[in-house]
Amino acid sequence: MDLYIDGIGRDGTLKIGLPDIAEFEPKLMENATILRESLEFNWQTLALKYAGKYYAKGDSIYGKMSQSGLEWDVTFKREEQVLKKTIRPQEPKAPFDYTVEELIITNGKFNIGATLTTPKNVKNFPIVVLASGSGPQNRDCEIMGHKPFWVIADYLTKNGIGVLRFDDRGTGKSTADYSKANLEDFSSDVEACYKFLRRKYKKNKIGFAGHSEGGMHTLMATTQLKKVDFLIQLAAVGTNGREVLVEQQYLIPIKNGQSEELAKWNSATYDTLTTLLIQTPKADFANQVIAFVDRNFESIPSELKEKATKQEFINGYISFLDNTWASGFMRFESREYLQKINCPILVINGSEDIQVPPLKNQEGFRNNFSEKSKLKSKIVLFPGLNHLFQSCKKCSILEYGDLEETFSPKVLNEIISWIKEL
Repeated sequence: MDLYIDGIGRDGTLKIGLPDIAEFEPKLMENATILRESLEFNWQTLALKYAGKYYAKGDSIYGKMSQSGLEWDVTFKREEQVLKKTIRPQEPKAPFDYTVEELIITNGKFNIGATLTTPKNVKNFPIVVLASGSGPQNRDCEIMGHKPFWVIADYLTKNGIGVLRFDDRGTGKSTADYSKANLEDFSSDVEACYKFLRRKYKKNKIGFAGHSEGGMHTLMATTQLKKVDFLIQLAAVGTNGREVLVEQQYLIPIKNGQSEELAKWNSATYDTLTTLLIQTPKADFANQVIAFVDRNFESIPSELKEKATKQEFINGYISFLDNTWASGFMRFESREYLQKINCPILVINGSEDIQVPPLKNQEGFRNNFSEKSKLKSKIVLFPGLNHLFQSCKKCSILEYGDLEETFSPKVLNEIISWIKEL
């Protein structure tokens, strides 16, 4: 990522370039603050935020990048960027030996841009609707140069399974404002895709595969529909949203090489703040955050405190938590939906996942399957795979883009075998 900074204060402008994407033109940030000693921006389309300060020499900016509840250190240096060639051996390449159909699906007054891939010369093939995780993503679920949903769609369709993948709200050809949507809205988009398919494919088995938060959306959608034939939960929440967020606030800093003190403080802070979010009336939540930071500012680990002011801590917590999405996410309980679902469920996790801890969440699924669902459901843990189902080495979030593998073939084959056995 490149920053193009021109001027300061009200006259200052910031553009962001992505050198790894050749066709991407530098984008002007409408929501940016450029001061003599600091820089902040909020790329709303990607729900990506950054707050940083200039080093004394003025040759770099250090700070925190955050997206979808995750936070990591980022330093921008004043130097010419050299394009790093990325190798993605799994990315599909034409010609394709299956049918590719571009779609616009309606959900009320909004449009959903989607792609349906279907096998040729196969009758009554099963179809999977893919649902992506937190943050606005396109139909390929593009992240750090990888296109996992495109890889999944290509592999499954070549093996006789149709796949529908769609753009999240406000991305690609989908309309509506992502920042104003809640879990129910995202679930309704999944439902709309299912209803579109069911009208056209009346005899085919149709199910969902939700990744991470997308698993929540598919659980919710399944309880609202008459006949979903199967459900796949990929690195999904089997406990509740609040617990997953609090745990990842410890695991992610540790994997990023930060101190035990910082990780424990970070997790404890989010434990308190998310409890306040659930228990406090919305009108009073911001005041509760301010009071919490005032009481605890001196206890903040020095490696964090030197990078942000008290007000910046307050603004960050309020921005992340005081909204419709966070309120629904923290209150989400998987058991409330699992106990109402009777179709077979395949739960898959990677052992090195630090965003959705695998063992606790698999236990959550196992303990809450309905009696009917339990008979044909299956839980699988793949060793050595991260949250994106890549074979990892360091297994940190920062490593995602460095790995050549986009999605483990072992997981893809498990999905295909399970669907075909239904």
